[in-house]
Amino acid sequence: MEVRFFTTVVFAAIFSVFGIYHLLSYFVLKHKILLYYSVLIFGLTLHWSLYIFVQGSLGEDLANFANNASLTTAMLSTLGMLLFTHNYLNIAQEDFKRLHVSYKLLITVVICLPIFSVLNILFFKIDWLNGILELIAAFAALLATIVNTVSGILLFKTRKFNAYYLYANTPLLIAGLLYIATWLFIDYLPIDTDLMVLICSVLITLQLILFSILIGFKFKYLEDENIKMQVTANEVLKTEVDKQTKNLQIAKQTLEVQNQELLKVNKLKNKLFSLITHDVRTPLNNLSEIIDIIESDVANENMKMFTSKLKSDISYKITMVNGLLQWSYKQLEGVTLKKENCNLASIFSSIEKEFEKMAEDKKISIELRIECEAIEIDKNMLLVVLRNLTSNAIKFSQKGQKVVLWSRCIEEQIELGVQDFGVGMSADWFDNLQQKERPKTSLGTKGEKGTGFGLIIAKDFTEMNGGILLCESEKDKGTNFILRFVR
Repeated sequence: MEVRFFTTVVFAAIFSVFGIYHLLSYFVLKHKILLYYSVLIFGLTLHWSLYIFVQGSLGEDLANFANNASLTTAMLSTLGMLLFTHNYLNIAQEDFKRLHVSYKLLITVVICLPIFSVLNILFFKIDWLNGILELIAAFAALLATIVNTVSGILLFKTRKFNAYYLYANTPLLIAGLLYIATWLFIDYLPIDTDLMVLICSVLITLQLILFSILIGFKFKYLEDENIKMQVTANEVLKTEVDKQTKNLQIAKQTLEVQNQELLKVNKLKNKLFSLITHDVRTPLNNLSEIIDIIESDVANENMKMFTSKLKSDISYKITMVNGLLQWSYKQLEGVTLKKENCNLASIFSSIEKEFEKMAEDKKISIELRIECEAIEIDKNMLLVVLRNLTSNAIKFSQKGQKVVLWSRCIEEQIELGVQDFGVGMSADWFDNLQQKERPKTSLGTKGEKGTGFGLIIAKDFTEMNGGILLCESEKDKGTNFILRFVR
């Protein structure tokens, strides 16, 4: 008995050391397999420790308690073994449905048996029921051992470390079979329990050593696999980054080629407009001058009416071509701002000289009123705006009236514009212009035709220079177009 007591204390201490080690490892590494293994070991430790009390040397009450608690500690060990094997062999429901269900059922039985046993001991106190529960527990432990063994055989080659499970778990399986057999047949056969306990203790200790080493190797293997996966992921990521970088470089090269092509197209477009200006507008102007010469030498009134109409048509075509060129050029972003300090007296004088012949034909005088002498603006754009406004002013003025080109300074603003005293215009006409709609054209006082482009261009060019185009007009009293800029 003293040898049995000594071996019990020694092996219980060994088991508890292993249990504490694996529990602490679980708190550090957070792997459930370590927690399940520590449950198995603590169950074995508690179950082995009960022998110290069973013999009655420490009192009958403790002996009874130990006898009653043996089922619970045995089931605790069995539960730990089931959970550990299920997790270690990775018995997933989708891959091993039957095995997975078997483990779930066994785990449920192993958990319920101690509950029923404790309830019977505390409340019902039925001796035969306690015996039945102990018998069921023994068979449950035996079945759990068999299921673990079968699982190890079935999954022997599915994963790298599954084969080692069967090798390392063999001592525990043998110890379990011996212990359960002793538990079942001790009342019927002359079995040396001390020898069986010693053999089981040695086998379990051997299993604990083997499994502790095995778990260490498995974690090392998992760590190596994680490193390989990370290296592979990094290589895939690097390949993808290189691919995307190459695609970006190709896209950049394509964009540069497209930009070069756009520059070529833009230069070609500028040349095209220059050619149109030279080959279309200039001949029309020349033709208009030739008709003036012919008209001065023609005495026949019918011929004069014909040349006058021809001259009007050509003038309309020139206006239309000018408007189309300016409008299209602006829409295609062919116009860029080149602001400079412009002398308004010089600009107004050039406009006056340019429209001298047109005004003379209608007996209209052009007057200059300059209060503000200079402005920071794109000179060419300003000339385009003033040409359009002056042309319209003359077109819609009656014979003998005047057109005024004016400028003035008002506090922080500069205003300039063109004023006539002719037929005037309706508010709807200018509202349409503000909405960037092409206004409906109307004939001038001598039947001159318009295109509707002039005021649209004037408005856009004014706004491009940071100003606004305003209109003051009244029917039969004239129109005053105002270009307002902030100094």
